[in-house]
Amino acid sequence: MPQDPVEQAEIKARELGIETHHELMGNGEFRFRLKANDGSSYVRTVAAGRGSWQQSHFHELIRETYIVQTGWAAFVEYRDTQAVWQILTPGEVRSTVPPVPHNVYLPAGAVIHTVKHGTGGSADWHPHGLLDQLTIHLTEADILSRTNQDDNSPS
Repeated sequence: MPQDPVEQAEIKARELGIETHHELMGNGEFRFRLKANDGSSYVRTVAAGRGSWQQSHFHELIRETYIVQTGWAAFVEYRDTQAVWQILTPGEVRSTVPPVPHNVYLPAGAVIHTVKHGTGGSADWHPHGLLDQLTIHLTEADILSRTNQDDNSPS
């Protein structure tokens, strides 16, 4: 007896090494993932009811492309011993460059899409404690004042 199209797609996904993985993160974000066994993935992140930081990290080979759906996102990289800030608004896109450490702050209710692509495999995620020390204590007001100095604030 033939299977329905949804069941066929689920079977094919498993054959191709693709799975779903959804999670409530420690910072209150919901992440809805579609992951392949080569380390590539798509993640829809729905921010918590309060603003929060993710965890600073870098990749040796994989790139992450962030797309803002709603709200805004603060994107910070650690370059030449300093934090470099950018605010992304709906429709804006930002890709990481290996092995540059980065972190993301999402205000309450923001939604972003993250596409992980490259050949690093699923183990290509490395924490960066120094960037966490420079960012995670900062409030939303601190973030906006830093990015306003660069004339790059959310609308």
